[in-house]
Amino acid sequence: MQTLKRVLSYTKKYWKRLLISGITAALYGLFAAAPTYALKHTVDDIFVKQLNHLLIPFIFLFVSLFALKGLFMFLSNYYMNWVGNRVVNDIRNDLFEKVIRFPIAFYKEKTTGQLMSHFLNDTQMIQNASSSAIKNGIRSFFEAIFLLGVALSQNFKLALIMMLVGPVIGIIIKRMGRSIKKASISIQKEMGNISSAFQETFVGIREIKVFNSEKTETNRISKLLQRCFKSIMKNVQIESTAPAFVESVAMIGGGFVFYIAAHQIMRGEITAGQLTAFFASIVLSYQPMKRLINVYAETQYGLAAADRIFEVMDKVYPENQNRTSTLAKFEKNIEFKNVAFSYGNSSEETFNVEVFKNINLKIKKGESIGIMGPSGAGKSTLCDLLLSFITPTKGQIFIDEQDISFATLKSIRSKIGYVGQKTFLFSGTIMSNIAYSKPTATKEEIINACKAAHADEFINQLPNGYNTLVGENGSKLSGGQKQRITIARALLKDPEIIIFDEATSSLDRHSENMIKQTLEELQNKKTIIVISHRLSFLERMNRIVKIENGFIEEVNKIKMLHNPTAARGFIQ
Repeated sequence: MQTLKRVLSYTKKYWKRLLISGITAALYGLFAAAPTYALKHTVDDIFVKQLNHLLIPFIFLFVSLFALKGLFMFLSNYYMNWVGNRVVNDIRNDLFEKVIRFPIAFYKEKTTGQLMSHFLNDTQMIQNASSSAIKNGIRSFFEAIFLLGVALSQNFKLALIMMLVGPVIGIIIKRMGRSIKKASISIQKEMGNISSAFQETFVGIREIKVFNSEKTETNRISKLLQRCFKSIMKNVQIESTAPAFVESVAMIGGGFVFYIAAHQIMRGEITAGQLTAFFASIVLSYQPMKRLINVYAETQYGLAAADRIFEVMDKVYPENQNRTSTLAKFEKNIEFKNVAFSYGNSSEETFNVEVFKNINLKIKKGESIGIMGPSGAGKSTLCDLLLSFITPTKGQIFIDEQDISFATLKSIRSKIGYVGQKTFLFSGTIMSNIAYSKPTATKEEIINACKAAHADEFINQLPNGYNTLVGENGSKLSGGQKQRITIARALLKDPEIIIFDEATSSLDRHSENMIKQTLEELQNKKTIIVISHRLSFLERMNRIVKIENGFIEEVNKIKMLHNPTAARGFIQ
């Protein structure tokens, strides 16, 4: 019920349209039941009493009733669907707004496929449930109520006897709902696994082909599809069994009522018209009640999907709490003070892999610093801590003596430009990708940033220049070209601190030299942090530090440059 209330809370701001749809649905039910009531007078007056002059008026009455029923069907359907689709869109928006602000830790817990399943499969199930509730639920409810009302008005005793089957049907429906919800959760879980597997396959298609693993992946997908099929068929079994029971119970009740009604007719207690109207209303009410059972099943799917969505939306990450202060303009230094960090299973509050034991590092404003060390030593982790992608296990990080754990993420990241080893481009134009860091930038500013990143020369050689479409994640560009665009994007932002995390790994020597020149021009103007395996790139830094075995220490730059063989031991 809590999940249902939460979904329904989204309808509050659309209450006017919801009210209109409710009124028109009620009128639809009224005009759907009216012909059965008119049927009594048709039989008694025209066929029994032979009042033939009433034939044309009754035909006109029936046509009018069905025309009005069709009109109110359209209006209720339109307004209900309008509200339903807006609600689903609002849920999608709220989910995305929550997810996009979650820390990096969340994206390590969830696969891309699982996230896509929330936005596609789960919201689609809510949409299907809402559409079913709109199309069949509300209208069918009013239709059944008015038809049963006609039955009660024609023969109160028979109607009450027929209603005795209601509790039995209710118990069947309730048990069916529980089973369907449980099966639905299983189906959605399997769909998430399938989505993850497909996403992983398409992203890793090069590796799959290199190792001739097409058959392996086909078998893996086949097994996942088979498991999903079994979950679906289990649900189909539940859905198919319940209506059969309901129909059997209803028919037993109907047979009993028909027996009593036959005796009433023979005793002259009811007229032929009343009996006709009674059975017409009972028979016609069976269809909307049957639709209501199907709506109930669809609703269980939707509620199970909503549970999964709200579970994600309700996640709370302590590292994102209490960030109320805003970092002022960067004036003095960055300081890592007694910082320790471990990767591990945060859900169990245990840490398995210790990266830093006790890091102390101070970087002055305008200083350029190189970071070296063996692979896996924690060089990139240090930058992730500064960007607040992750938080220290213990210790503090300060910018101008202000603890960044209390600063807003926006104010921290607005001061930092980041260029990583793994490039990412959006599937738009080169211009839009570079302008992503500063949407208000002029074309001149974008071109200047590209010149600084040594990207302007190759962009101008492309047929459409800056309006060239890059493809999915820059698939139409080479690795070096993509890297230079990401560097231009970072420079356009004009940040006070710039991090280059293996940013030259995909560049040729010529391009690397141009980036070195750019860094030389930025030195003393920007605070620069460079992680690199290339000594030639680190030698231009004011200072060089190495990370090893969880600690950090400063390297004697002169000795390192005179003994590069020993230095390579720290950076391989």
